This record gives sequence, structure tokens and C-alpha cells, in this order.
Amino acid sequence: MAISSQKGDGGLMTEINVTPLVDVVLVLLVLMMVTATALAQKTIQVELPKARSGDADSAKRPLMVAVDESGALYVDADRLDEPGVRARAREAVARDAEVSAVLAADGRARHEVVVHALELLRGERVAKIAIVVRAEGAP
Repeated sequence: MAISSQKGDGGLMTEINVTPLVDVVLVLLVLMMVTATALAQKTIQVELPKARSGDADSAKRPLMVAVDESGALYVDADRLDEPGVRARAREAVARDAEVSAVLAADGRARHEVVVHALELLRGERVAKIAIVVRAEGAP
């Protein structure tokens, strides 16, 4: 059954072509679904159930080390001196030989202080060290 558009004497179309409207609505729907899924994965906090067969490696947390502008060292938000940082790194390596560390340094911190913090971690055999940076254009 075909529907034909007939033009009267005035040449006006009496039927609405809904195909472009449906195309636009479907594209918007797909974009909304993809965006909502991505946002939901980042923001929804769930309490995971415990199981004996669960993977213990998923509970590993990296050692968080920070250097502020004045050169002070922090491990997991605790301000520590050099022996304290070494002790925390040693404890982390004792728990897991493949422990990783995340180093966040203030952009105004002296380069030698940041390198010293890296050397402290490497001296205690921390397996992997990541350095936190801010993306260009980010506030």
C-alpha cells in the first residue's frame, strides 16, 4: 500500500514527511543512552557483596605520595619526613611486591624535591610509579 502525495491546485503538500524527524530522534536517543551509561559508571557508588572466591588483587590500592610547594612529603594525606616515607613504602612492598605508587607534585615544587621523592620510592623497590598531571585547559 503506497501513499502518494497529491498536490492540489495550489501546489501544497498535504502530508508530513516524518522520516527526517524519526532519524533525528533516534540519533538523539542513542547519544543520550551512551552519555547516560558513561556518567552512571563514574558516579554510582555501590556496596559490593563479599565472596570467598573474590579476587584479592582488586582490593590493591596504590601508595599515594604528594609533594607540596614547600617540598613537604605526604603519604596518604599524612605529612611524613623522609624516614617515614621510606617506612610506609617498605610496608607497602612487604604486603605486595608489585605495589604501585602515585606521585602528585605541586607544579611550583622544586624539581630536585620531586626527583628525591621518586628516588625514595625506587630505593624501597616500589614496582611502578605514576606521576599525576593535569590536562591542558583544565582549571
